[in-house]
Amino acid sequence: IALENGFINVEVRAFKILEFTISWDGLVDKSIVNRIREDLIIAVRMFEDNFRRSSIFLTFVENSSPIPERFKARSRVIERIFTDSMILFFAFFLVINMIIFAISPFYAPIIIVLFQFCILLCSHKIIMKLGDWKITAESQNVTVVQYHLFPDEYRMVLDMIRVKGRDWLYQVKHEIYEKTLAQNRSLDLNVIADVLHKNGIFFRPEDLQIKTINIYRLVKEASEEFNLPMPRVVISNTIIPNAAASGVGPKFGVVMITTGLLTTLEEGEIYAVINHELSHLKGRDPVILFALSAFEYLFRLYVLLPIAPILFFIPFLYFFFIMSAIFFVGKFLEAKSDLEAAIKTRQPQLLAESLRKIGYNRLRLERSSEFRFESWLGWDPHPPISFRINRLENLEDLDGIKHPLLRSISDVIKGFIKSF
Repeated sequence: IALENGFINVEVRAFKILEFTISWDGLVDKSIVNRIREDLIIAVRMFEDNFRRSSIFLTFVENSSPIPERFKARSRVIERIFTDSMILFFAFFLVINMIIFAISPFYAPIIIVLFQFCILLCSHKIIMKLGDWKITAESQNVTVVQYHLFPDEYRMVLDMIRVKGRDWLYQVKHEIYEKTLAQNRSLDLNVIADVLHKNGIFFRPEDLQIKTINIYRLVKEASEEFNLPMPRVVISNTIIPNAAASGVGPKFGVVMITTGLLTTLEEGEIYAVINHELSHLKGRDPVILFALSAFEYLFRLYVLLPIAPILFFIPFLYFFFIMSAIFFVGKFLEAKSDLEAAIKTRQPQLLAESLRKIGYNRLRLERSSEFRFESWLGWDPHPPISFRINRLENLEDLDGIKHPLLRSISDVIKGFIKSF
């Protein structure tokens, strides 16, 4: 790539893994190099996502049934209420609100807040129910088998699932499990090939990837860094790369990790994400946001509306302003968790890389200054991902950061002002 004051050379090497090297000569602006690097990462991630869409994923957890626990019928109701679009949850909550207001209009807001607090107290149990496998000292390792199919093969598999039902794929998985892990044997290439071929799926060794990660060890090491008790850990069997922490405090903490995150990130990057989530537990961030929201709700109904009835006539304007303010406070907490994860791992670039891989699509959109500004005001507790990555990659003197929250508040406000 020829530039006015030099040139940039990009070399791409592809075999089992894709590697690229960027070198330059002359007075080349670092921002241009970073932009090219980002373009390459976005292109690779788009390719990998398309690759995943036509792949079979089989997840195995050490000393655990190959069939996800929540498909054994006990938690189907909870799953329907708290997953997908959460329409059932909001409908349920709306009905409860109407009943409470009908019974006791004056005390209804307080009762509703107490009801929400009870849900918060039980949030760790809800997350545990939504998980597919529990990670324990006896079940530490998670193995994800990914087999890529050609488009016509993938359509054929979908047709087989429609005809035979979803249980057919679980039977394939169970057969692989019974012939390997159930007999204390590792996942064998020949066994996988035989089982797939037996079930009408053509096998190519070069399209098979097997990845094993000791999740228990990663969470335990991160917990020790934060001086926290070992939280409960669950795996959610979904391709979307994500992780979340819930609970009113460290003693009730639970960390959920998706199989999509395990296949997308390297081990060090997963460790950085876990540190980020544990920072939320240590700081009791879910409780802080709940308390802030509950206080605003009660203050609005019992104080503001009686003395400023004009709010009845501008409810949408007020609601937009106050919700944006609450989510902006959430951005302080997210930035704090980024910073604490960087301090604990001593490698800020690990979390930066994980954010780049997980949020590549949003990163692409944030190249527009208008979208980036909207991200700052959006009802999302996360700051713009471009801000988070740039901040992590430019961190210096980690030992000099004595108050991560105060530093994060300052950085977020500066980042917001800079977006104007």
